[in-house]
Amino acid sequence: MNTYPLNEEQMFKDLRGLMQIKTINRNCGPMTDQMPLGEGVYNALQYVAGLAEKMGFKTKMLDGYSIWIEAGEGEKLVANLCHVDTVPVEDSGWVADPFDATLIDGKVYGRGICDDKGPTILSLYALKALVDAGKLKDKRVRLIVGGDEESGAWVCMKRYRETEELPVCAFSPDGDYPATYAEKGIMHVTVSRDLDPSITPLELEGGKTYNIVPAYASATVNGKKYEAEGKAAHASRPELGINATRELCKKLAADGVDHPFVKLMGIADTKGWGIDFEDEPSGKLTLNPAISIVTLERAEVKCDLRIPVTYKPEDVTAAINKAVAPLGFKAECDFVLGSLYVPKDSELVTTLQRVYKDCTGRDDEPISVGGGTYARTFDNAVAFGPLLPGEENTNHKTNECWDYKNMLLTYQIIANVMEQL
Repeated sequence: MNTYPLNEEQMFKDLRGLMQIKTINRNCGPMTDQMPLGEGVYNALQYVAGLAEKMGFKTKMLDGYSIWIEAGEGEKLVANLCHVDTVPVEDSGWVADPFDATLIDGKVYGRGICDDKGPTILSLYALKALVDAGKLKDKRVRLIVGGDEESGAWVCMKRYRETEELPVCAFSPDGDYPATYAEKGIMHVTVSRDLDPSITPLELEGGKTYNIVPAYASATVNGKKYEAEGKAAHASRPELGINATRELCKKLAADGVDHPFVKLMGIADTKGWGIDFEDEPSGKLTLNPAISIVTLERAEVKCDLRIPVTYKPEDVTAAINKAVAPLGFKAECDFVLGSLYVPKDSELVTTLQRVYKDCTGRDDEPISVGGGTYARTFDNAVAFGPLLPGEENTNHKTNECWDYKNMLLTYQIIANVMEQL
């Protein structure tokens, strides 16, 4: 392991500058031809590119969707995949301004500090350290920074692939350590039905985005108001949260409300919907009933599912339909993002594992996850960091934070990985 110097004061200043730009995915100001992902994302991409240019790097803006930053020499191109957009700040209770970087008791708080603005700035400084140390004489390293990761559509990476050089290998510091050799497929499914006037008049809302477990839901039945609070968590780990819509429907059922949607939510888990699938490479299927809207005419819930790598989306949809049809509902697949699988014994994974062990002293096995990263958009690419095993994952939650010592460790890991790939 090489230890690279870091100007922590300047790094933190630059980090704060990025954190203070509001970049909520698809909801950060006007969206124009020049700023297709919103003014905030555009400004953040410009900001990072500006930092890179001051460091002497080549940069290119790709129509407001993404940027790349490059250093080094040679034919070989290695990529580091980051993003500047964030999920919303959904509820109150933050101990510090979510649109800043605030150090409290050894942790840095702010929306996107770990997912993924912090790793973006650390990657930029790691690239500078490699150049200063003369380590990039036989290859080029390119930071590819996108602005549409949290939507799952990833139009930023699609735009990159249209015209830009593809790397021979890549990693994305947008997940967990050690190397992530498998990522489950991602599906968005809408389960819905029309309602007729004879059904109990229920109006309900819960959740705002696919990839967060809803933290609040409310309903009205015959003029009576109901509310429920849950606990937000990333959709890839719904077991870490409490689904407010499910909790609300439990209240409604306990109060004698007879409604198809209440019954639907009563069985809205993988077993109840007949999708308790599992495989050896990637583990269990997960389900997040994310965005619920019930009016007097229609009931629907939009769901995020993370599918084991050996299962097909059409089989999942068919199983859900079989389970929900008796309640009059129909499931339709709206979106699919294919799974990722890179063998554990590949050169990419073994190199990442070696660097991880050298930098941390740990000998953890490569992992599989339900989260989706930009690594899926390139051949021979995996997620790698920045969260250590056992470190609390606050991504997408209130009080998102990152241990400052672990931030500094990740800086060293990223620098060593970009050197050795």
